[in-house]
Amino acid sequence: MICSYCGTEGLEDICPFCGADLNIKRPKLKEFVILEDVEKPFNELSCFHTYDLLVMLRLVRKERTKAYDLMLTLKKARESP
Repeated sequence: MICSYCGTEGLEDICPFCGADLNIKRPKLKEFVILEDVEKPFNELSCFHTYDLLVMLRLVRKERTKAYDLMLTLKKARESP
C-alpha cells in the first residue's frame, strides 16, 4: 500500500514513516462549502477535507470581521452628535 499522506510504500496497515492508518479513506474535496456547514458537529466536520475546513475558516473570519466593523460603526455613531 502507498501512504496517501507522505507517499511512502509499505505493506502494513500503518505507515512506517508517518504512522498514518492506511485503512482509513481520506476525505474528498467538496464542490462548494457554505457558512452553515460550520454549525455541524465535530463528527461530521472530521469527514471534511482539510482544504474545505480552511475555506470554512476563511468564511467564518470574514463574517466575524463584518460583525466587528458593524459594532465599531455603531459605537462611532453613538458618540457623534
